[in-house]
Amino acid sequence: MANLKDVCSYQVLSILLISLIFNPVSAKPIHLFYNAQQKPKAWIDEDQQPRGFAYEIAAAILQKAEIKFIAKAVPFNRGINSTKLCNGIMTGVFKTPLREEYLSYSLPIMSDQAMIISRASDPFNYQSMSDLLNQKIAFLHGAVFGDRFEHIIPHLKKVTQQNPAMMLRLLVRKRVDLVILNPGLAAVEYAAQAANIDMKELNIASTPLAEVDNYLVTCNSDPQFFDPIIEKINTAISQLKSSGSLQKIMAKY
Repeated sequence: MANLKDVCSYQVLSILLISLIFNPVSAKPIHLFYNAQQKPKAWIDEDQQPRGFAYEIAAAILQKAEIKFIAKAVPFNRGINSTKLCNGIMTGVFKTPLREEYLSYSLPIMSDQAMIISRASDPFNYQSMSDLLNQKIAFLHGAVFGDRFEHIIPHLKKVTQQNPAMMLRLLVRKRVDLVILNPGLAAVEYAAQAANIDMKELNIASTPLAEVDNYLVTCNSDPQFFDPIIEKINTAISQLKSSGSLQKIMAKY
């Protein structure tokens, strides 16, 4: 009788181990990294809770996919590096050829517009990428605005920052000529408020620099663990887009 119990216990344990190996989603929660310095895309509120559409959309997708997660606010580069090392997943990431060498991408989860801001006293008339070449430009560290922008980056006079409000301060103090901010007009308004700058002091080009897709990303060096997660995430994205749930989250911002 004891032998029978031992056999049954062994079989149950084996089944549990196999389920964890081949269904990593059911294991312990994974970290969801997000850059909290990019309001309204993502930030931490006064109650120390994550907010912003990049976080909310990611949370909705992971909940729909039944993936347990712990949200973790990090500077953008630290989040990318932690994801590259397979320490979690990250939301609100643009796609670049370099990142594709070490990251796996979900389906697009949202897009955001990159706005060009100049001083109202010296408005900038943006027509094409080549117009940027003679300007000193500030933009967020790690930001990418499409292939055409990638091609001209080596030729730009640029300053990269982690803080959007600081970039606008540099602009009004004439330390830079232009600022590129995403996502959209709301990002400019939030940054101006944080910097105590009147929007009347700023000029926003009527044509956005780019509209760029955002993704959830994982490392690509542990496919046994992360490929099933990406598959579940993509299924959830498709379902939430079909139901209009992701669009409702974006509409709040």
